[in-house]
Amino acid sequence: MITYLADYETSLVWEWVLAMVVPSIALIRLALWSDRMPPQNSVGAIRARIERERRAAAADPIRRRPVTDTRAARRPVHRRSAA
Repeated sequence: MITYLADYETSLVWEWVLAMVVPSIALIRLALWSDRMPPQNSVGAIRARIERERRAAAADPIRRRPVTDTRAARRPVHRRSAA
């Protein structure tokens, strides 16, 4: 009976190790050694790119009118219009 209880307690310990320790180690590894974000995707790089594009648009002598509506633009009505 004592050997049975010893084997049972040992199996409980191994089950606990498998159920708790192994997933915890996997989560810690993911948290500490995850892949780094590429430098071009950092917040600072994105802000710098937006600022460069804004300055380039401001320096452009031929600026396009901003799109304000998603519908197709209507042609202006002239006096000699066929419609």
